[in-house]
Parts: sequence; C-alpha cells; structure tokens
Amino acid sequence: MAESQVHYDYTDAGQAIRGDLSEERFTPYMEKAGWHEEYAFNLYLYNARLSKSFLYPLHILEVVLRNRINSIFCSAYGHHWPWNPSFIAVLSQESQDALANGIRRAASSYTEDVVATLTFDFWSNLFRSEYDRSLWQAQMGVLLPNHTQTRREFQAVVRKFNKLRNRIAHHEPIHSMDLSKYHQEILDAIGWLSKQSFDWVKHHSTVNSIIRTKPAANGEPKPHFKERCDIDCSLQPLSLSLDTLPASRFLACTADDGSIIAIVEKVHISNYLLSLVEDGELLVGLADHTLDMVITNQSLKDNYVVCSGDESLVKAGNLLKGKANYLLVQNEDDVLGVIVKAHRRY
Repeated sequence: MAESQVHYDYTDAGQAIRGDLSEERFTPYMEKAGWHEEYAFNLYLYNARLSKSFLYPLHILEVVLRNRINSIFCSAYGHHWPWNPSFIAVLSQESQDALANGIRRAASSYTEDVVATLTFDFWSNLFRSEYDRSLWQAQMGVLLPNHTQTRREFQAVVRKFNKLRNRIAHHEPIHSMDLSKYHQEILDAIGWLSKQSFDWVKHHSTVNSIIRTKPAANGEPKPHFKERCDIDCSLQPLSLSLDTLPASRFLACTADDGSIIAIVEKVHISNYLLSLVEDGELLVGLADHTLDMVITNQSLKDNYVVCSGDESLVKAGNLLKGKANYLLVQNEDDVLGVIVKAHRRY
C-alpha cells in the first residue's frame, strides 16, 4: 500500500471505519494513541505498511529454506520423497497429516508442486526435537552452508519468524515490536542459506524505510517538514543592500515589525539585475539596490506559506497548490528552513 500524499479527514468517516474494522480490533491502537483517534488511524496504517514490507524478506526466507530442505530430502529419500514410506514413517502424525493435505492441494505427482503447497508451519515443525537424529544430525551443515548452528538453535529462529509471519497474516499489530532487530535477524537467516539471496533481499527490502515513517505522538505521520526542509535560510531586513548579501540560499525578508514579506533566492536577484540592463550594459552600484526593490520588481510578495515543523510532509501537496512557491517551516517564531515547490514531488 502506498502512503497517500493528501491528508485524510476522519471527521465524517472515522466512526464508520472503526465499526467496519471492529472496536475490538481498533481499541489497542486507540490505547496506544492515548485515545487520539487520528493518531490511532495513523498507527493502524503504519502497521499495515510495516506488515506489507516484511512480506518480501519473509517470503524469500520461506522459499529459500523449503527449497534447500527439498534438496536435502531428495538426496536422502529420492525425488519422490513426499510419497516415500521411509520418509513418511519418520514424521509425527501431525506432520503426516500436513503432508497429506499438501499432496491433496497440489493434486500433482510432481514433488515441486507439493513443496509449493506445504505451509511454513510444516517446514518449521520439521525442526522439532523428535527429528534431531532422523533428519538433521548430519544435515545442518548442508542446510546452512554459511553458518554453524544446531538443530535446536535453528528451530528457535524459524519458530520466531513463523510467529511473526502468522501475526502479519492475521493482521495483528506488530508496530510495537523491535522490528529493526527482526529484520536483521531475517536477513541473517537468509544469509546462512544463501549469500546471494541475502545481498538481493537487503538491497530491495523496504522495512527500514517504512520504520522511519512511524507517526509522531501528535498524530502527524512522518516525515515531518522539519526533517525535509533546507536549513540554509536566514532572516534579512527589506532594507538590506545587495552589496552585503549573506551566503544563505534562502533569504526570508522581514519588514520593520518583524513580519516576513517574501522568500528571496539568488536567482531572483539575478533576474532583478538583468532587468536593469540597458543597451547590453549593466552599470549599477549594488549598494544602491535593496531586497525590497527585488521583491517589488519580481512580484515576490507573499510567495510562501507558513507551516509547523511538526506537521506531516503529506500536507505539502495541498499547501503548495496555490501561487506559493515556498513552505516556510517554523516552530513558534523560530524559522527552521524552507521547502521549495519546484524541487519537491508531492
């Protein structure tokens, strides 16, 4: 699910959505949000994005693991191991039933089709203690070519990931868990099986980037304006002459009462000076020209919108729909920086 760049108003729809989700499902989010409804919805959406992001590394872990187990079983029991009586005799009744269900679902005589239908629970259960001697005593090094681990140690790892996968599959909250650690552990486990798949998943996984979008306590989803604004900005009086310009990229030009009149960049000053060219020559003393003249000449007055540094970046699209070309980011009376309309996509 992509994150909408337009703020969603829950005034009319909030209660209906909560009813559709059920109060039992939504209440834990309300409690976590201190009964702030919009914050609770943002947490719910954040949880959904996290769950989606984990599906890719968990998917690769499951597929690589089951394919490696399949290879081991093919070597030990033949390419039709799901039907091999010697293999079936090793299994507990629970695992036999799960295998039989997988064979029925596959409706195929090909082992690969059966492997694809067997659940992560089936593969996870194969690392229980009763299979220590029969399946894994001499095979853990084959299963994990890049890591040394006992069957018992690996069972705990696989069980942990299976529980996370089941929570995600049942749409349960995961946002309060130590997800950075889970993510790294999943990557590590993939690396034990295959270094190439580890590199591939690490390169494409979006888990860490989603974790950074956790909504703030004020209910505003991250990132916030203060995290994305350009801080190369300074307050300058309208009367400042062009021969004493500071190095700042953005000049927030102030009137005598301290109010900000416009945002000026060097390109505006350059355009202003070019407007003074006569007969191909520019002969002016910069000391005789001020920021106020630039603003008037270039029609820059009120070319910005003020926003709080703690507001969500998703609001930028609506704020910049009008004539304003800049977002002036500030908390209280402190200017934090500027966001340029032309340099951002919303």
